[in-house]
Amino acid sequence: MLANIFWIVIALLGFGLLIMAHEFGHCIAAKRGGVQVDEFWIGMGPKLLQKQVGETTYCLCLLPIGGACVMSGEDQESDNPRAFGNAKWLTRFIILVAGVVMNFILGFVILLCLSWNIQQEAVPVIAQFAEGFSSQGEQGLMEGDRILKIDGYRIFTGSDVSEGLRRGASDGKFDFVLERDGQKIQVNGVELANDLDLGDGRKGYGLYFEVEDLTLTGHLRYALVLAVNDIRMVWHSLGDLITGAVGVDQLSGPVGVVAVTAQTAQAGALPFWSLLAFISINLGVMNLLPIPGLDGGRILFLLVEGIRRKPLDRKLEGYVNLAGLCALFALILYVTGQDIMRLL
Repeated sequence: MLANIFWIVIALLGFGLLIMAHEFGHCIAAKRGGVQVDEFWIGMGPKLLQKQVGETTYCLCLLPIGGACVMSGEDQESDNPRAFGNAKWLTRFIILVAGVVMNFILGFVILLCLSWNIQQEAVPVIAQFAEGFSSQGEQGLMEGDRILKIDGYRIFTGSDVSEGLRRGASDGKFDFVLERDGQKIQVNGVELANDLDLGDGRKGYGLYFEVEDLTLTGHLRYALVLAVNDIRMVWHSLGDLITGAVGVDQLSGPVGVVAVTAQTAQAGALPFWSLLAFISINLGVMNLLPIPGLDGGRILFLLVEGIRRKPLDRKLEGYVNLAGLCALFALILYVTGQDIMRLL
């Protein structure tokens, strides 16, 4: 029991770190832009510590699951010349995107640090085929081919090939874009199945890829590719949700995220930090969605203001954001209920 509580606390602290980084991005951008920051919270709920530094009150709260950067005049008219609503358009835009940028940077930095545990990388260049592999030759795949795309899915690393095949055609016939002998070619209708006997009871497609040592620039590129793949995973998941391939009942809320993070933490530091990097990038992508109440919704209002070349009604914007927040809280309550039912 105590061990479970320990891992839950670790998960909460990790999740809180991601939220704090997001809010810190807003805070530092606001201060650099001359906007008055009234309060900065680390955590949520009852306040444990509170200290006034200049014009800003910094608060440490009991629950490490959130945070906030409270700026003067965010959703209402204000006579304060340093209010958020009275700042220049570009300043407000930078403040709104700064939280998302911090989440992307944090996710990339975590992945870069983790990449130093990896000395080699599988590149999407076919080194050889397993015995029995049939889709070879001029009209198929050949040794030395660099795989660029599978059914339109961009391939960056050898590990991307499995995901490209998984998301590709359901009939087992795939369209490849390859680099062969320095030229880009397209090979269509390549038949592949994940049932080739690889020995020791293992099944696979039968493709083996070349391996390269990671240099300093290689580590940077590898971390960047991992970050891009995380963004793609979130984007594809959103697409599956919109098309109905994934139901709302399969979403996870804070309880589910913390539970999975706690389980991952028990597996070791590497999977724990990998998951935190993914969640950080996930937070960045989700906050960019043009939904009222999120940063993306505020950015959308700001873009409309830029097109109209005059401010929108602050009260109307505030009401729309409030409605969006209420809808988001309702969704969070629903998915939290689903999380609890799954845990039970």
